[in-house]
Amino acid sequence: MTGIATALGRQLARPSGLGGRVVADAMRLVNRRPTRLAIAALAPRPGDAVLDLGCGAGDAIPALQLVVGARRVTGLDHSDAMIAVASRRYPDAHFCVGRFDALPFADHSFDRILATNVAYFWQDPRAVLVELRRVTRPHGRVVLYVTEAAVLRRVGLDKSGTHRLFTAETFGQMLGPAARVSEVDAGFGVHGLIGTIDR
Repeated sequence: MTGIATALGRQLARPSGLGGRVVADAMRLVNRRPTRLAIAALAPRPGDAVLDLGCGAGDAIPALQLVVGARRVTGLDHSDAMIAVASRRYPDAHFCVGRFDALPFADHSFDRILATNVAYFWQDPRAVLVELRRVTRPHGRVVLYVTEAAVLRRVGLDKSGTHRLFTAETFGQMLGPAARVSEVDAGFGVHGLIGTIDR
């Protein structure tokens, strides 16, 4: 079980090859409801500049563009394979490969930042959060979604060595006192956590 969990964890952290494509297809189904809930919490407005941090294959892009407009959404991921897929699927969005703790954007670039199912993989959460604050405009909003720790333990990801696990308490501690954390029903018997940070 540990070997399978490790392989799954690695593909979730940085998808690549055939295994990455299979995992991405499975996650597209599983993440549909969490993504909708996170976008609702993000509350994007027409004309907002939006960053989808850890965008993967770009599944959130159409819903974001529907609200803010074409070419107002940027997707960033650290997986070349996922950015290649996203760029083919959504050629009217902007995509780039980059590090979460050294974002390749100017200060105050975005009104809204969405980060679903990526906080597990941050080696230095404080550095990532500093970067998110830096690139968010005044009165902007950052929304993060993670699946709750107990769910990930059930599939063995606590033993994968790839995932940081969160309870509502530890998620709130990581995000800081300015964040609001809410528990949500993410479907398929999954409990998720949404963290919202307003500038």
